[in-house]
Amino acid sequence: MIERTVLEIAQHRFWAWQRRTAPTPRNQLRETDQLLGAVEECRLRDIKLVPTHIWRRIVHLLGQLDGKYRERLGIDRSVERTAEVLFEAQEDLMLAARGRWHGAGNIVPLFRRR
Repeated sequence: MIERTVLEIAQHRFWAWQRRTAPTPRNQLRETDQLLGAVEECRLRDIKLVPTHIWRRIVHLLGQLDGKYRERLGIDRSVERTAEVLFEAQEDLMLAARGRWHGAGNIVPLFRRR
């Protein structure tokens, strides 16, 4: 009985983790925000090329979205070009996230109406 409960809890944890890390437009939008923050930090510090560890995350994210972003980005690691492509991707992700939102769900009344 306890073993079964432990297995069920482990399964619930796994699927909860999968939901949080699934590449949904909202999660990808959050990641573009983080990456744009890192790119802006490079701009503030006068770093001309995006560091490799950030560049890898950007290429991975843009590869999940659409091939056109990866093609636009190319091998140009300049901060300006990278920020431009990320802003374009973010715009499309905002539209996709807004399109998936179905509004408020069914509202269950807490009290009976008189």
